[in-house]
Amino acid sequence: MEGVERFVDATTLKTESDVERALVCDSVFGRVRPEQKKQFVLALQKAGHTVAMTGDGVNDTLALKAADCSIAMASGSDAARNVAQLVLVDNDFASMPKVVAEGRRSINNLQRSASLLLVKTLLSIAVALLFIATPWQYPFQPIQMTLISAFTIGIPSFVFALEPNRERIRGRFLGNVVVRSIPGAICSVCYILVANIAGYYLMRLDYEQVSTLCVLLTSWIGCNLVIRLSMPFTAIRAALLVVVVGGTAGACLLMPNVFCIAPLTPGMWLLYGIVATISAVAFHALYLKLEALHAARIRRAEQGFASD
Repeated sequence: MEGVERFVDATTLKTESDVERALVCDSVFGRVRPEQKKQFVLALQKAGHTVAMTGDGVNDTLALKAADCSIAMASGSDAARNVAQLVLVDNDFASMPKVVAEGRRSINNLQRSASLLLVKTLLSIAVALLFIATPWQYPFQPIQMTLISAFTIGIPSFVFALEPNRERIRGRFLGNVVVRSIPGAICSVCYILVANIAGYYLMRLDYEQVSTLCVLLTSWIGCNLVIRLSMPFTAIRAALLVVVVGGTAGACLLMPNVFCIAPLTPGMWLLYGIVATISAVAFHALYLKLEALHAARIRRAEQGFASD
């Protein structure tokens, strides 16, 4: 075992400073009392580490309860099994890589799905508050939100949730989700404002035409977010993008009356093309900037823990 030559008799550790120094300098600890095991866990947590503890006896329960991740064996004592967060029913620690892989798949995929849902939530709140203070009618009808939710949130979330993913979990869940959601929400609110101003005051469009532009532009930003979350592309992710784009376009072309989609005039096509191009460039630039800042913050935090 690596570092086996650095061992210490725990009965010689009398003070908290002795424990902290031994945890840095030594690798193997013998004759450790139950309360000392808990003291080791707390000292490591104080230094900024995430601590895992495994054990099967009553003398391990204090440390198991204090650890961030506690693992017990099914053949161990009842006290250890009841306190531990995870019990290996086959008593084989070789099962842990599969457990970790499943946890990574669940958390990473949930982060991507939650980003899609949070964009819609932030957009709905911002637009609702915005249109209270403006003279315009709310730009979306319920059936239109169903179309947007189905193809830019529901189907992608379903695929992302079931896809294999063994990437290492970095950062905190909420921070990762918010960083990916903010660019889509900001760009969506901005282009809705532009579409209403240009549509009502410059092109003299009616409500149905402006609403149609808002639906198409919202779907467009949703597609761009799906692209970002799908990188690097695989066969499944490429097929998902085809379904998202094709499904949205097909619903608008084949069932315009169902989803209250007005026919596009040349002026609407021109406005859509300009706003869609600008919003796509702004979205990807903002997404990359926030992602880089968030990644740098995660690296600084990891380096701080490593130095501790």
